[in-house]
Amino acid sequence: MLLDQDHNLYFFKEGYLRTSSTEFEIDLENIDNAFVHLTNNAVQKHAENYGDFEDGNMLSFPRFQEYMDEHYPDCGVSVYDHLVPQMHEIIVKTFNAVRKTVDPNRRKSCFELFGYDFILDDEFNMWLIEVNTNPCLEESSELLKRLLPRMIEDMLKLTVD
Repeated sequence: MLLDQDHNLYFFKEGYLRTSSTEFEIDLENIDNAFVHLTNNAVQKHAENYGDFEDGNMLSFPRFQEYMDEHYPDCGVSVYDHLVPQMHEIIVKTFNAVRKTVDPNRRKSCFELFGYDFILDDEFNMWLIEVNTNPCLEESSELLKRLLPRMIEDMLKLTVD
């Protein structure tokens, strides 16, 4: 999410999902296995089977929709019609919760990029995990090599141009 100097919020329409190198299971044998529970690249890149399922353990939104259509054809969930609006709603609520403390001096030409991490439950409800004030912009997959330069260019057009 981009916050500009006028406190406008912008959401980059093309997102991605991080995936695990190991199938998720809740049992005592896997309780301490970080490769099961943490999908961030800093952890997953050390897994033996990193990238075996998806390049960089990531799925684009369109690829995730294909996965949903293939594996959950009867759920009726659309990434862009159901999941992304849930993300937008959560982002707006979190910003409204802190809006009075963000840039209290109302500096001109100031902007901030935030990285929002979400998780889906088994009923496709979106939950906020964390908000990063220093999101990783590492091009660790072909998907990020395509998305990040465009996102940064859009950010600069909205804030500097």
